[in-house]
Amino acid sequence: MILLDSSFLVAIEVEKDENHQKAKKIMDEIINGNFGETLISDYIFDETVTVTFLKTKDLKKAVFVGENLRFSAKIIKIDSNLFNNAWKIFKEQKNTKFSFTDCTSISLLKNRKIKNIATFDKDFKVIEWVNIIS
Repeated sequence: MILLDSSFLVAIEVEKDENHQKAKKIMDEIINGNFGETLISDYIFDETVTVTFLKTKDLKKAVFVGENLRFSAKIIKIDSNLFNNAWKIFKEQKNTKFSFTDCTSISLLKNRKIKNIATFDKDFKVIEWVNIIS
């Protein structure tokens, strides 16, 4: 299994993104099944569609991204258990700058015992048990 982070997903869709070419190569590996099932959370969906729209100013592009995500990745809803764990992670973080959305991802990674995350967010490197694909 692999969790796709919004930094990775935005890099695929926004051609001006500095990680665009890297993201495309990694996505080929993901499509080929090298990491198993592809997951995102509803928070990652929200952040990806919103940031794509803000960066491109193109509603059609943001809708295209959202539609692709809806049909190409399993979307996990952040339920109250995941939310409460994320809130605890967010409140108790030290020497990190995880957004709340990142904390929901960490909570999901722990809960589902997911080891792989496709991300360009360097903050995730402090999590020793996570394999960062970037």
